[in-house]
Amino acid sequence: MCSTILLVHSATTKAASINYLPFENAELGRNSNAYLSIYGTPSIELKEAFVDEIAGYAKAANEKWGIPTSAIIGMAIIESGYGTTRIAIHANNIFGIKAWGYNPPNAWQLKGQPNEDYEAVPVLANYGTDRVIYDETQRRDNWYRKFSSHQEAVNYLAGSLLLNYRYGFARDQYRDRINSGWSNEDASKQFLYDIAEAGYNHLGGDYYRNKIAKVMAEWNLYQYDEKGFVDTAGHWAKEEISFLASKGWVSGYQDGTFRPNVELTRAQAAKLISNFLELTPTGESVQFSDVSDSFWGKDYITLVAQHGVMNGIGSGEFSPETYMTRAQIAQMFFNAGFYQQVATTKTSQFNDISTNYWALTAIETMKQEGIMAGYPNGQFGPADPITRAQMAVVMYRIYQK
Repeated sequence: MCSTILLVHSATTKAASINYLPFENAELGRNSNAYLSIYGTPSIELKEAFVDEIAGYAKAANEKWGIPTSAIIGMAIIESGYGTTRIAIHANNIFGIKAWGYNPPNAWQLKGQPNEDYEAVPVLANYGTDRVIYDETQRRDNWYRKFSSHQEAVNYLAGSLLLNYRYGFARDQYRDRINSGWSNEDASKQFLYDIAEAGYNHLGGDYYRNKIAKVMAEWNLYQYDEKGFVDTAGHWAKEEISFLASKGWVSGYQDGTFRPNVELTRAQAAKLISNFLELTPTGESVQFSDVSDSFWGKDYITLVAQHGVMNGIGSGEFSPETYMTRAQIAQMFFNAGFYQQVATTKTSQFNDISTNYWALTAIETMKQEGIMAGYPNGQFGPADPITRAQMAVVMYRIYQK
């Protein structure tokens, strides 16, 4: 159990006052209390623990799906009262994501909330405005998706809900604004406006943007949108690495480093090209004997194999931990179709590439396109490992073209 949840449960047991619902207290209960913290204002200790926890999940989600980190954290704070609402405590649902229906699966019912259905809900007792007791067995408007953890809730929001047909445009426009020079603050606020206007919040874009902007400023959440790495300052490929990171195509390590001079493995290359191309599963069965179901890069390896961008090394193996060579990189981008015209030369311009070399056409095409070049000594170095920085530069060149 994470520290935030422990703090919530500890504080709950010590709560001096509760935001009652009508069926809990006929005098003090209010339907509108359903969305509030189950007790008074959360402590600063609890708030800090919640922000720290969600920030880690949100940063990882941003790297994978491109939703602004500051917006994810801000939404979690506002929608869950720092993880202290009934929905957050009982369903780990820190974004108020509904599951409409009569007793839907994998959902938790928030009894006593105001009627939000399109049809009237039967009333059992009415004590006045905001003090109504409903027949909960006849409701479909107060069920909320149940998650196993806060992390699962973040991943569902960023990797599914906000990428669907209704809200997906907002992520794309957020990226475009960042790339065109918008500040992290302005781009994140506009993202919130866009999703609210598209229906995420019924009070509209201005309301939702302004409400969440207050906590984003209070906690300086925009700091989590920065894409800089602690070890790329002054590096020859810093610009390319930073740009690709802002697009969500490359990411660093948990310690804030990118490790630009570290050689790239085949599994890491599969992840990079999958993100770059935004590959989706084809349904084709792919199995490599040296890639277990628990291997971190299995999904990426499956994607590149399904699309024919990267293949195995023979004998049913992928060799995920071996380093990518310059020749393999050239072949990978050739397979992905990153060229205007295939090179037709039968001999190489590089003195270390023979006429029957397996990647001759790919290497010559990448050179012809200005994507990859050789060394000053006239060699291409086909067997040389490629570093993470070199890979970023090649991807940047492709993007420019």
